[in-house]
Amino acid sequence: MKLFKRINKTVEFYLPDLGYDVNAYIRASNKQGIHHVGRYQWATSLVTGKKRILDIACGAGYGAMMYSKQNNTAEIIGADYDERAVHYANKNFSAANLSYKVGNLETWQWADGKPMGKFDLISSFDTIEHLHHREIAMIKLCDALTDDGMLLLSTPCGHRLSRLNPAWEHHKLEYSFFDLHNIIKRFFKTVLYSDNNTLPNQEFWDEVINKNDIRYLNRFNPIVCMHPIRIPWEH
Repeated sequence: MKLFKRINKTVEFYLPDLGYDVNAYIRASNKQGIHHVGRYQWATSLVTGKKRILDIACGAGYGAMMYSKQNNTAEIIGADYDERAVHYANKNFSAANLSYKVGNLETWQWADGKPMGKFDLISSFDTIEHLHHREIAMIKLCDALTDDGMLLLSTPCGHRLSRLNPAWEHHKLEYSFFDLHNIIKRFFKTVLYSDNNTLPNQEFWDEVINKNDIRYLNRFNPIVCMHPIRIPWEH
C-alpha cells in the first residue's frame, strides 16, 4: 500500500489555519496567510460566469473550494503534482462541482497520461518559480486557455535583479519585476496589473490588504493575462 507523508509535516503546501477571510490574517499580522488567502479571495471576483476553471498547483485545495462557492455552476478542478496535496484536498475541501486530480503543469497531463484540456480561467499562484522548465509551462498555459480565457498568475518578483539561485531551496528562480514583465509579454498580448492601473478588483488590494500598511507588494503581482500568443506549427 502506498503511504502518504504526514500532512502536518509537509512544507509543500499551505494550510489556512485562520479560515478563508483575509481580514483574520491581517488582524493577526500573519504575512503568509495574507499572501496565500488574499490572492484567492481577490481571484473569486473573477470566476463568475466562467464555465471551466483550473487551479493549477492547488495545494491543499482551499482556493479551488473558494471558487466553487462563488460559482457553483462551473466545472472546477484543482490540480497538483503532489499526490499528498490531492489526497488532502479531496478529504477536506469537497464540493459538488469541484474535483481534484494529480496533474503536471510542464507536460499538461493528468496522472494517467491524458491531456488536461482547455479552460476559460486558470489560476497559478506562486508556481512557476518552483519549475525547472518555466518556458514550457508558459507554452502549455497559453495552449490550454480558450481564446477569451484568462490566466491569473503570481510569482515572487520583488528583487531589483532576478535571482537565479534563490535562498529558499524550493525555488529555482525568482524574477525581477522587469524580467517578469518582459517574459509574460512574450506569451500574452494583454496583461493587466496594478502598476498601470488595469488590474481588476484593485480595490480589494487598496482598501482591504494595504489600507493602512503595505502588506502585499502589488508590483506585477498578481496579474491577469489574456489573449495568449500561440505559434502554429509549420510543417
